[in-house]
Amino acid sequence: ISRARRFEFWTKFNEVLIEKGKPFNVRKASTDHWYDVAIGTSKAHISINLVNKEGKIVLELYIPDDKSLFDMLHEQQAEIESELNMNFEWERLDKKKASRIKCSIPGLNFEDQSNYNELMDKAIECVLKMRDTFQKRL
Repeated sequence: ISRARRFEFWTKFNEVLIEKGKPFNVRKASTDHWYDVAIGTSKAHISINLVNKEGKIVLELYIPDDKSLFDMLHEQQAEIESELNMNFEWERLDKKKASRIKCSIPGLNFEDQSNYNELMDKAIECVLKMRDTFQKRL
């Protein structure tokens, strides 16, 4: 069930993205729980993750393999969070290659899609703010 639900979500998400004039590249809708957004460097990207079990959408700056980049950003945590007016979980993940800087948008429920437009608007707005803020620091 959830694979089909994710496909429905991303299909609708792409429609909303196109209506907004494609502020970032539209990816082919899939059954994946994530949707990656490029930010102009191979050092990191933004990922939109559907976490239906926890009823939320998680947005994260995903840094595949660069602890020094994570540390540099982490030193600017207060400035970044105040600029974005958002709080993040800063996960250095020392035992793994990747690091994550993430925040959540509550209210995802595959069974009740009445708030999808609101959720998608919020997710897109947050991604754009994150992209601008992180891009100029990379």
